[in-house]
Amino acid sequence: MHKTCTKCVRSLPLQQFNRAGKQGRSSVCVPCTNDMRRLRAPLPDLVPDIEQVRINNAAALWFGPVRPQPRYAV
Repeated sequence: MHKTCTKCVRSLPLQQFNRAGKQGRSSVCVPCTNDMRRLRAPLPDLVPDIEQVRINNAAALWFGPVRPQPRYAV
């Protein structure tokens, strides 16, 4: 038996829906519920990797800046 999620409009088995007490199953699937929880959680700060920054800077100095278009031979 399958049921359609109201958020993502996917047809999933009943096991993918949480129980809602006396009302039966909820209309939102477990993956959508998990996604909503993840979006509400604060994201951790990014910690820059100092060694990787040095490697990237050295590569940029060695190979030069990236050009948006290819070079043409003159």
